[in-house]
Amino acid sequence: MSTSIDERDASPPLDAHEPPADTADRRGPGPVMWIAMGLALLLLGGAIGWRIGKTSNEITIPGATSVDVGFFEDMTTHHNQAIAMASIYLEHGTDPLLRQVANEILLYQASEIGVMNNYVSEWGQAGNAPTVAMRWMGMSMPRDQMMGMATKEQMQELGDARGAQLDDLFTTLMIRHHEAGVQMADYAHARATTDAVRTWSASMADGQKGEIAELNRWRVEHDLPAVKVNL
Repeated sequence: MSTSIDERDASPPLDAHEPPADTADRRGPGPVMWIAMGLALLLLGGAIGWRIGKTSNEITIPGATSVDVGFFEDMTTHHNQAIAMASIYLEHGTDPLLRQVANEILLYQASEIGVMNNYVSEWGQAGNAPTVAMRWMGMSMPRDQMMGMATKEQMQELGDARGAQLDDLFTTLMIRHHEAGVQMADYAHARATTDAVRTWSASMADGQKGEIAELNRWRVEHDLPAVKVNL
């Protein structure tokens, strides 16, 4: 029996900028706890999406080469690297605001990965992500070279950095990463065929634009130049 996958978004997506309930300790929980919470939300997001999706009557199943499937597959890869960068900062970074931003990235993007994986699975495309990414945007490239992705060398440099150097590198790489994420989300929002992708891409774009602005404000307040973005 066919089921809908587009009416499940009755509740608005998570707001990546909602402040944590407990702000007494701005450093927040350690990275291990946040990773565990993120993975739990990943599973929860998938479960909620599955249950709500079974109640709809509209049928929209995008194909393997669609914008909808391609966006969710490639944004999952994109989110995974953002989570890796945030985890590095939580391990070695000390600035309270940047730790809060890293916590939010880890928590909410892990949850979004769970939702995206659930949709791709219901569309019958789980495990079929091609090694070549970005075809849905007309710019095929290796998956690890997608727009905004940090190189292996940059990730190693981030992992080795400490103090002010880590703050500078983390904010720069994350702004560039989010810039590309917004461009991907805007493209998908304009061309997707499902309500699911249109809704989630718009939410992702708004959230990442907000984090870009927040990170650039931090840079200016700490005598670093704002990172120019093309949005």
